[in-house]
Amino acid sequence: MDIRKMFPEELKQYISRKKEKDYLLVDVREPGEYEDEHIPGAKLLPLSDLEGRLDELPGDRELIFYCRSGRRSNMGAMFARDSGLVNGPIYNLIGGISAWEGKTLIGFPRFEVLKDTGDISQMLEQAVNMEKGTFLLYGAMVELSSGLPLEKTLEKLSRMEISHAEAIYAFLSRTKEVKPFEELFEECGGYLVEGGWELGEVIEQVRKNRENPCLFLSELALEMEYRAYDLYRSLAEKTPDAEYKKALLFLSEQEKGHARLLARRLPDCF
Repeated sequence: MDIRKMFPEELKQYISRKKEKDYLLVDVREPGEYEDEHIPGAKLLPLSDLEGRLDELPGDRELIFYCRSGRRSNMGAMFARDSGLVNGPIYNLIGGISAWEGKTLIGFPRFEVLKDTGDISQMLEQAVNMEKGTFLLYGAMVELSSGLPLEKTLEKLSRMEISHAEAIYAFLSRTKEVKPFEELFEECGGYLVEGGWELGEVIEQVRKNRENPCLFLSELALEMEYRAYDLYRSLAEKTPDAEYKKALLFLSEQEKGHARLLARRLPDCF
């Protein structure tokens, strides 16, 4: 089941023509954010404990997830989809409540998918390069989060990206003769981070935002991990090669684990 996109104007039209019993708005922000403002009729299910409360979601209604910017809700929609407890369509509100209220949004970085060349070795090499880019990005984010509650989590994720790259390297080394990991990782340019964003663009966005740095960095990291998870999972569905499928599914599960770690720390930003 694909997660469908819904834009604010579409949601307004959707609400005007749908009966309340047919859908549910799910707000995955934190309680303080919800109390300050929320879309009327929305149910609060914070992303930080959503996985433990998925049974509260009606399985026979259409679900529209939203947050502040659309990044946390992307992950919430994914958790719901993968739970197997929801039968109806699942939507993510693009731009979140900020777009719903007409506030200016920070633009999303350009997105490029991992190139499906059909060559397993080449694609695994691309994946190692993206892990290097993500490692570099988390390093920059650690510097920008100095003194924030998120700092230690970002440091941990930075270390995990190296472990993740080593895991990909293990699969890569089965397909061809390659340089030692340390040498290969050092030579990787890392110009693309997980999900295909350009590293420079992402860092520029981080440096510009100071409204709630902890929340902004958390949402950015969640979006990054979600895109990587979704990309690896989609590619796994497409390949007929059993070994390659195994590698891609392993990668997608690792990305989901990173997202869970980030989700658990969201309350610390308030």
